[in-house]
Amino acid sequence: MIGKPEWFKYRIFGWGVAPRTWQGWVYVAAAAAILGFVTAAGFNEAVKPIVLGVVFTVFIADILHIMMQLPRVSDERENMHQLIIERNCSFAAIAALIGMALWQSYQNKALMATGGLASLPFDLSIAVVLGAMLLTKIASTLYVKAKM
Repeated sequence: MIGKPEWFKYRIFGWGVAPRTWQGWVYVAAAAAILGFVTAAGFNEAVKPIVLGVVFTVFIADILHIMMQLPRVSDERENMHQLIIERNCSFAAIAALIGMALWQSYQNKALMATGGLASLPFDLSIAVVLGAMLLTKIASTLYVKAKM
């Protein structure tokens, strides 16, 4: 696409990539300048969101492409550190979701005793997210085992 993975590295804080070389910094500056130009340009109010959406989508697609190619050009230690970070974030997300489900169950124990809540004593979205994480874990494990 537009940017090259050699220009970027894994971000230390947050998700995504950070510029590694001067080309990466030029890419980021150009992206910001183009988005700023589209925002400040005198486009028709009906056309402006469409143009901004197209430009933004192109940059997001390019960044996702760079992120998928980054393991190919990164140092093996960087890849391992990134995997450990992602694993720890996943564990923290699971612990937080389970903690919220338990907290909401505790808060709704009076409603459960009176039969006010027919299904789950916590927000259904917590169960959906935990289920999606479980399905992703199963699919990823099966995929990796099939490749080994």
